[in-house]
Amino acid sequence: MDMIEIKKGGKYTVVSSSGDDNPLVTEGEYFGYAILGEEGSLVFRITSDGKTKLRLIPVGSVSYIEFDEENVISKNKDEDRGKTTYFN
Repeated sequence: MDMIEIKKGGKYTVVSSSGDDNPLVTEGEYFGYAILGEEGSLVFRITSDGKTKLRLIPVGSVSYIEFDEENVISKNKDEDRGKTTYFN
């Protein structure tokens, strides 16, 4: 079975919980991964109010990520077994 990996610089739409009844929709470029407190976060470069900003989205709050096939890397799951982080 192949694993997929989002790629740095790719364009994605992330829907995450926002703390109220409405989800937060983030459209932007995947910038990388960071630690926020004790939790991992996805970092996206977004444009808001005409300014470029970085948004950290805690992994635990992500509902789903939308993307097309050109913004993903497909790998055999055994290739990078030691580099993969799994979340429960």
